[in-house]
Amino acid sequence: MSNTSPVPILIAGAGPTGLILALTLLQNGIPVRIIDKDANRNPGQRGAGLQPRTLDLFHFLEVIDDVLAKALLIMPGHQYKLPGGVEILKVVIMTSIVEPTPSIPYNNAKLLGQYNTEAILRSHIERLGGKVEYGTELRSFVQYPDRVEALLATKNGEAEKIETVVTHWLVGSDGGRSAVRKQLNLSFIGETRTEGQWKAVLGLVETQGLGTDYWHQWGDINTAGVMMMPTERPGWFSFMLKAAADEEKLLVDRDALVEVLYKQVGRKDLVFGQVEALSLYRPNIRVVDKFSEGRVFLAGDAAHVHSPAGGQGLNSGAQDSFNLAWKLSLVEKGLASPSLLATYTEERLPVIAAMLQKSTKLYDAMLKNAEDGWKRGGDLKMLGINYRWSSIVVDERTPKAESPNDVNPYGSGNDSELRAGDRAPEAPDLVPVRTGEADGATSLFNVFRPMHHTVLLFNLPAEEMEQLLQAAQKYQAGSVKTVLVFPQGTSDPHIAGQPDLVVVDKGGHAYAGYLVSPEKPTIVIVRPDGVIGGIAYGLKGFETYFRGVFSVIGDAL
Repeated sequence: MSNTSPVPILIAGAGPTGLILALTLLQNGIPVRIIDKDANRNPGQRGAGLQPRTLDLFHFLEVIDDVLAKALLIMPGHQYKLPGGVEILKVVIMTSIVEPTPSIPYNNAKLLGQYNTEAILRSHIERLGGKVEYGTELRSFVQYPDRVEALLATKNGEAEKIETVVTHWLVGSDGGRSAVRKQLNLSFIGETRTEGQWKAVLGLVETQGLGTDYWHQWGDINTAGVMMMPTERPGWFSFMLKAAADEEKLLVDRDALVEVLYKQVGRKDLVFGQVEALSLYRPNIRVVDKFSEGRVFLAGDAAHVHSPAGGQGLNSGAQDSFNLAWKLSLVEKGLASPSLLATYTEERLPVIAAMLQKSTKLYDAMLKNAEDGWKRGGDLKMLGINYRWSSIVVDERTPKAESPNDVNPYGSGNDSELRAGDRAPEAPDLVPVRTGEADGATSLFNVFRPMHHTVLLFNLPAEEMEQLLQAAQKYQAGSVKTVLVFPQGTSDPHIAGQPDLVVVDKGGHAYAGYLVSPEKPTIVIVRPDGVIGGIAYGLKGFETYFRGVFSVIGDAL
């Protein structure tokens, strides 16, 4: 059976990476079909660490309130003496709590079980009329110059429904064993650590008698030990268990698993109940050599797998999707050439390569039980991730890097500069000037959205302002939002032209965060993914940036 009505975008894999992609596309008005071969998906607590950069992303997607309502802060840990398992041997502080700043509202990583993250994203997808088709597997696909034809199989009891779906674009977010990646036959470069290396059973266990203000560790998790961490689900702990036993057996034998837990912790006062979401982790450190082939793309674990140390995995996948989604949206709407999609690999691959180095180094330090193996924060917050070398960024203030070799893909902000390709800072305490635009103060993060570019206008002369606003109007309505920002203390602002929003920088955070002098005319273009795409001093730089993005030159893939 064939589905003859083309689906703009088919997404295979409904973990956080696929769900974020689907939600972003739906917010852009792009219909999607999202499938997952697992009919009874239960990811449990894995992928629980949400880094500040991903929390920014959730703000732009308007899911942040739901996330923060359930999420926990990373807590300190207790390592216990054995035998006995009660006396504290060591207190481990993985990260210090940092107060938010005007430019960084989410300055601390959060813990949220992946099952909750997925449920939140899925609920927002459903509000937009989308749905996840669980129990539907991508069997194969064939690419053509103008489409992809995908063969899907859906289980219904013992019966199986087979259909052929025609789609403009296919995205594989189907995990480390990605069927999409395997059919593309892309190189998956790296290593799988097997003999003599650490592997562990991961899962959730219902537990009574254990405090929830700390995570807990008994023994050496590299040889024979267990780590248990409180979750947002009352009475349930996530655990990581290294056992001197057959780990595969523990996945299917609950009594054997509980027996090993008791043996490792040395405490009979604890009560272990149900177990869920069991899996076996083996170190696998790999990345593809490119993130797409023709009309087919990879994101998340389908493109890169690595140690969970440092909580970079789910977050990297989320940012893959956010980077890809706005570009796919523009191409699907006919506002950009398909050549824009080549910048997905160009931008994300150097970031992922840097991430693999960081997470592997951290993992190796944990194996040695070194002090720095337990440290979190810093670059791991992912706030410094940048695309300063990207071919589509324009920077008239600072010379653009020629390649990622010239910068640290994780390290913007360490040089006291703000360049095109960097994360766009938040700026609260903006007061709308025109009646009816907003009640009270707003902020830039409440303006940035994945559906449009945001153009921040600082100190432009009236004539140049009108010329720029006229230039912005030639793009499709809603695709470019202009924001005129008057400096702190402006009491009688003169508005030239008709910008979409006019504000006074009451707190001074916009001028300070974007390093704008009160006298220097400056234009900052923020992409739909919250990245600064351009920093310009006039109309020429503005037009150069948008000419590189909103290109409708009919070049073929």
